[in-house]
Amino acid sequence: MPPTITTLDEFEAAYREGLGRPLHPRPWRTVTEEWIRRFGDGAGDYNPLYRDRDHVSGRYLDLVASPAFVFSVDFGANASIWGHIPQDQVSTKDLTMLYLGANLEWYRPIWLGDRIRAVETPADIRRTTTRQIGEACVCTGVTEYWNARGELVARLSNQMLRFPNPGAGVESSSTAAARAGGVAPDPLVWERTRRGAEPRYWESVRPGEKLPDLPKGTFTLTELYLFAHAALSTGRSRHVDEGTIDMGAGGRADPDYARSNRAQAATFDYGPQRVCWLVQAVTDWMGDHADLLRMQTRLRRPNLVGDVNNVQGAVTRTYRDGDDLLADIDLVNVNQEDVVTASGTATVRLPAEGTSPVPAALFAEERPRTPGIYG
Repeated sequence: MPPTITTLDEFEAAYREGLGRPLHPRPWRTVTEEWIRRFGDGAGDYNPLYRDRDHVSGRYLDLVASPAFVFSVDFGANASIWGHIPQDQVSTKDLTMLYLGANLEWYRPIWLGDRIRAVETPADIRRTTTRQIGEACVCTGVTEYWNARGELVARLSNQMLRFPNPGAGVESSSTAAARAGGVAPDPLVWERTRRGAEPRYWESVRPGEKLPDLPKGTFTLTELYLFAHAALSTGRSRHVDEGTIDMGAGGRADPDYARSNRAQAATFDYGPQRVCWLVQAVTDWMGDHADLLRMQTRLRRPNLVGDVNNVQGAVTRTYRDGDDLLADIDLVNVNQEDVVTASGTATVRLPAEGTSPVPAALFAEERPRTPGIYG
């Protein structure tokens, strides 16, 4: 059955009909140790706080997931890609898409053993005009993540650009794979400098302080597939789009399909993959005793296989908000040409000097068992 929506006017009208109406949510899922670790494998985040139940942080008494783990619970893009429009009514050969970025707020950790689900809602659609693409629609979707106690865990708002497919790649880097020299990404996940269990106190942080760089090395097909099938989903596609025989990673791994259907110059990344990197740069710096409260991100151009990536950040201000001690951080991901491909702003809540989030006795050495009814 051929697609019935081929123009922006048709798409906007159909998408607008579903605004404010939640999509049917996916089933509840239980957070397991394997799932948390698998997400870290896919995102390249080997922080022991999110991987090792025996990691003694002085704060958490069990395993918690990275703030970026919400992308593994639900990618949160269906509402902004399709809304309530049946997918077979729109072909990317007619109207393709680009992920523009996401804004996230976190309210509580995701714990090992939590039952969790997400609810997506198409929230807005507006027209815009860009230098490269021309007329397009910006679609906004909101995803709320809930646990089985009825607690809101996090909220994500993202934007997707829908536009007539030009059949060729949009602006990207001019140097790729072999040309960039390349730094292998695989060893880098084991060689991070993290704050870890040592608290980073608010009083010690100053505006202008730089975060340690987070070099992600060369973006390879392995990195793409690890994120697609470890961080996001192990499921297979239900169908194969016209123009490709491989829908792994949503067709991204097929460079011809990337050009013809997705307006990319070559094999390219998932936008949230770079959002996860920005999150990791902050959580590595802030340590186990701080909380990432919110992050606003923007993707500026595609990240192609062969691009070399490095996340950089700096504190822009520290301030009080009621009882909270906060720091704002500006972040960028730059490629081998020193071009910013993603940017963001994060807000972190830090502990005050002399405070402890949990009683120290909970982490004290265990006493030996002795015989008797009170042993």
